[in-house]
Amino acid sequence: MRSDFRFFHRLRVRYSEVDWQGIVFNAHYLTYMDVALTEYFRNIGLDYKQLAQEGKMDMALVKTTQEFISSAMFDDELEIGVRISHVGRTSYNVEFEIYKNGFEDMVFRGQTIYVNYDPVKRKSETVPDFFRSLVQAFEH
Repeated sequence: MRSDFRFFHRLRVRYSEVDWQGIVFNAHYLTYMDVALTEYFRNIGLDYKQLAQEGKMDMALVKTTQEFISSAMFDDELEIGVRISHVGRTSYNVEFEIYKNGFEDMVFRGQTIYVNYDPVKRKSETVPDFFRSLVQAFEH
């Protein structure tokens, strides 16, 4: 439900993202989710690139689910809702809902699970307290 989300990122569907039917090709929704999550991080004061470069936090996608509810078409302006619904010891869940701008009918629903990851050791790590605090402050 749209009201469950405090953050939305707007994105306009480009011609290169639609299939021969004129509908957004399903794989592009993964990109939409990724772009919107990056903007969510920026909104709560995190620079993901800098965190990864400094070795403070990195993430690995371990699961994603996608539910296609209606169609988005070329030039539609989409509103992508993002919220981190759970932060565990080493992972966090992100929920997404996509709506056409100005409409209440949902186009897409997705969820991802990320593990906080050390790329040098190639294993999971505890989610940093600063991340947990920023998310809790924003979401609650």
